[in-house]
Amino acid sequence: MAPSHQQTVQEQFTKTADAFARYVVRDTPEMVAEKVAFAQVRAADLLLDVCCGPGAFLLAVAPRVRFARGIDLTEEMIRQARAFQAERRIRNVCFERGEAERLPYADGVFDFVTSQYAFHHLPAPDVVLQEMIRVAKPGSRLLLIDSLAPEADVRRELHNRIEVLRDPSHTQTLRLTDFRDMFRAAGLQVVRQLIKPRERSFNHWMRRAGLDPDEERYTEVRRLMEESMPQDAAGFMPRVKGDDLIITHYEGLFLLLVPEPG
Repeated sequence: MAPSHQQTVQEQFTKTADAFARYVVRDTPEMVAEKVAFAQVRAADLLLDVCCGPGAFLLAVAPRVRFARGIDLTEEMIRQARAFQAERRIRNVCFERGEAERLPYADGVFDFVTSQYAFHHLPAPDVVLQEMIRVAKPGSRLLLIDSLAPEADVRRELHNRIEVLRDPSHTQTLRLTDFRDMFRAAGLQVVRQLIKPRERSFNHWMRRAGLDPDEERYTEVRRLMEESMPQDAAGFMPRVKGDDLIITHYEGLFLLLVPEPG
């Protein structure tokens, strides 16, 4: 990750750590449980979560594995994750700061490597995927979860324009076909795939990015979202609910098999 974008990511997630942690960790237990069930972890697994944020997935999955590590670029996110860990008294987890593009682990260490909602912040997601493969044991598994952009170019461009305006650390949301091409190029086998529509409050989504209704960026994102409504031009399927909008993100969950050598 270029130093300039790395700084943007750290500034964004330092600023929004409290709001992000509240909406992601405390308000979505059903979604987290669904992801844990999808992963199908094993009791003997040594697990690594890349770009772990405030640790929602890792703390939910920890009681089911031998040991779990979380790594994130932003120190404030690590602080939040450790606070949630202490609150829940979970001992077989550790959190540390580090870069996804240069994971500080030896080759072939982990039984399971995961990452959620991180690839749309990465300038080179294929590089991070290769790092995840490097630190995973041959024949082990990866779990990758992220939002999906519309397949049509025009809708995808507006979708990402809205996302970047809301959150400058956003690079681009990938399409399902982009993910499939990236997995194929890396030699990964897709074991399971699930596409889920996730409805959410526009107002909560904006607050999670650190934006209040009186801010110029908030107003501009709201305008673009409303203008996209007639033909669903950005793929968010927005609809009015009182003074709020209900929007939809499509989420891809991918369970992947790391190839054996040779």
